[in-house]
Amino acid sequence: MKIALVGRYGEGEIVAGPERVARELYLQLKEQNVNVTFIEYFFSYYSDYTLLKKIFGNKITNEGILKLGILPLIFKLLKERFNIIHFVNSQRFTLIIFFLKPFLKAKLIATVHGFYKFELPNVRRERQFLDLFTERFLIGKSNVIVFPSELLLGVFSNEYSFYKQKFRVIPNGIGKEFSNESITTDFNNEISLIFYNALDQAINKGLKNLVDELSAINYVSIKLFVIGIEEKIHHRNDNLEIIFKGFVNHRSLIKILEEVQFVIKSNAFEPFSIVVAECMTMGVIPIICENTGIKELVENGVNGFIYESSVTNSLVRLLNDICSNKYDLSVISSNAKKIYEELNWEKVTKQYIFLYQSLI
Repeated sequence: MKIALVGRYGEGEIVAGPERVARELYLQLKEQNVNVTFIEYFFSYYSDYTLLKKIFGNKITNEGILKLGILPLIFKLLKERFNIIHFVNSQRFTLIIFFLKPFLKAKLIATVHGFYKFELPNVRRERQFLDLFTERFLIGKSNVIVFPSELLLGVFSNEYSFYKQKFRVIPNGIGKEFSNESITTDFNNEISLIFYNALDQAINKGLKNLVDELSAINYVSIKLFVIGIEEKIHHRNDNLEIIFKGFVNHRSLIKILEEVQFVIKSNAFEPFSIVVAECMTMGVIPIICENTGIKELVENGVNGFIYESSVTNSLVRLLNDICSNKYDLSVISSNAKKIYEELNWEKVTKQYIFLYQSLI
């Protein structure tokens, strides 16, 4: 079985969720002795980008990733005769592969991490058109479409109902570095929260809306740690402190989590939150809403909390209950750690391998 993972691998330590998924899946497939090749492109923001390389480039990176221009990509796919070509994240350069499909014996699989109409409403019109065009090609031409959550599958089932028979759900995984850490959370002090605000300014994670809700709580001190993009946020609650930590790698995130009790999401649509899963692995309790894909693995009051974003003051009432000691937070924290048993990358990768084998 010869597998080609095609997509963006990314540069540096800090990359977005779809690239992190691509990296982990590639490493796990290699560990499980699968014959796998990772193919990516000379993206315009890469340090080694040139126009000629986008057409003729051919390079193997230090991580063993095959970086190809369009022509070498075509030759590679026609020559190697892969059994499976897996688009691990949505990239425009992959469109050329769909035109090659009649000449390839490979089955095509696409992992779709988001829905552009929901997540990127404010990007330039030409970029939105190209991304939507790529999305439609992935859905229409791939043999199987994988989503990380039932929430995202439901959205696509409504939009692309004709293709529902080839939709599957395989969740994203959690890295070992988080399971190897052990912290003891103190729930006797002020409320301390962490919020992930994305790496791309085009994606609105709902930070301002969240701060507006937290500002309604003035009887307890709240610390809100924000990782990712920094925004200018104004509020009038002296008990609320917002601490921007910028872009952080895994080691820095783990260090921040030593000071945090809860990971919180706003009411913005979130197909699947890897950060929430990582936080839970370390005993940080999730506070999410029904628009967060990982809700399928969170049982309210057992291993985390789910508030109803459509109900006025639902989050405020939940925090009131937490502050009045309605819940045994130590037990909930302990239960949250068990998510790693479901979402470790070894287990997730076996689901992908089973899918590959079912198509050959």
